[in-house]
Amino acid sequence: MPDWVISLFTSGRVADIAIAVLIIETALLYRMRRGALRPLLFNAASGISLMLALRTALTDPTNYIMIAAWLLLGFATHIGDVFTRK
Repeated sequence: MPDWVISLFTSGRVADIAIAVLIIETALLYRMRRGALRPLLFNAASGISLMLALRTALTDPTNYIMIAAWLLLGFATHIGDVFTRK
């Protein structure tokens, strides 16, 4: 595997890229749907929380508290997303 791919994962940049894509996707979906902001925000927050948990696990795997906190936030926002869907 190329060194740049390995460094992409060991530095946590892969999660940063995924977060950027998720933010762009959320903005585009909002522009297309107009008026459905709350479900989009819950959905984006859930995904971003999971990506931040991944980033923490890749860069500092012994920081269990932070990983668990990001996962818990992801779960809470996922529940919010489920309840805002029609």
